[in-house]
Amino acid sequence: MKIKKSQVTMLMIVGFVLFVIVSFVLYLSKTAVKKQSQQSIKKIQETAIDTQFIKEFVQNCLDKLTKDAIVLLGKQGGYIYASQGGTLVDYTDTDEGLFFVNYNELKVAYNIMPARSNIPDYPWHSFPYLTSASNAQIFNGYFGENKMPPLEKSEGPNSIQAQIESFIDENIASCMDFNIFRHQGYDIIMEEPKTQVTIGTSDVNVKSRVPIKISSIATKETSEIEDFSTKLNIGLRDMYLLTRNIIENDVENVRFNISDPENSDALTVEVLKNFFSDESRKIRADLIIVSDGKTQIAGKLFEYVFARRNRAPALHYIRPNKFSFPAGYLINRTDILKNNLQAEDPDEDHYNLNIFIGEFNIIPAEFPKRLDVPQIKFRVEINDDQLIDYQIITVNRK
Repeated sequence: MKIKKSQVTMLMIVGFVLFVIVSFVLYLSKTAVKKQSQQSIKKIQETAIDTQFIKEFVQNCLDKLTKDAIVLLGKQGGYIYASQGGTLVDYTDTDEGLFFVNYNELKVAYNIMPARSNIPDYPWHSFPYLTSASNAQIFNGYFGENKMPPLEKSEGPNSIQAQIESFIDENIASCMDFNIFRHQGYDIIMEEPKTQVTIGTSDVNVKSRVPIKISSIATKETSEIEDFSTKLNIGLRDMYLLTRNIIENDVENVRFNISDPENSDALTVEVLKNFFSDESRKIRADLIIVSDGKTQIAGKLFEYVFARRNRAPALHYIRPNKFSFPAGYLINRTDILKNNLQAEDPDEDHYNLNIFIGEFNIIPAEFPKRLDVPQIKFRVEINDDQLIDYQIITVNRK
């Protein structure tokens, strides 16, 4: 069959039209895919930007809480109370003087407490002699208890490390108000945080797992973030160890002067004597403020503040302490005190290291005392106007 020229022309036109239609459809399809891809990329980019804002928001809270924790425990004798987000049980107001003193509206815990030794054998029976017959004197012993918290969790409860971790975990939710992001179209849910703190020589490193789920209210798309960290450049470990050293010296050496810069190992130590006093309960306390003059947090000098409860003076062992006189003998003060009385005070309640400024009392104090009974016991007492140490002197009738 012979194809006419007009038919060929028609076939060419139809083919061309089909080509144009297919090309146009392919173009439209490609354009739609490209536009959809661009919109997806834009949405991902926008989501990433918003997530970054939330990350920075959480990061700022972590930075702030780390600083707040260290400053607070420094002001309270190394402790943060449970109501503040720490680990130490809260004291009541009636506990003032017993467990803490108030300073700048904060409860400053005792880091030095009296020794649990029985008077008159405090700090030991023959103090400062090794034995009652020895002439060698020593002034190191048991003159108080170190109540400074441990630095790390492995060393015991209520450590500095554990308290910083607890403070951050307990306060991070209240620090972050996610309502500002809800106004931007996001729902944010935070799960229970878990913080780990490492106290280095020159810094404090904090790693917090804070699981946060972010949902777009409009698209229902979600994103999750959880790992945060911060580092505070402060020599907390060195500060702690230096402070612990002066506390240990103060409870072990009765002649250690805690306010003497030469003995404080590069620290500045300010002592507010008799900062708290309750004579009815025989409680008196000094406030100790320690700094190195250079360590700062948020532009302010870091200070470690603690309380020191008053401790009894220690009477030097009196010898001889037993005498015999004939019946009817008139005993004078010089008969039973052959040497000058001496005492030491662990809280520096004296003008020098040998002579105590308090009063020595001899009971009974009436002299001369007639020896008209088989035996008379005199109590020689030293006091600091509150606490006492004493020794018994025995006089027998021949």
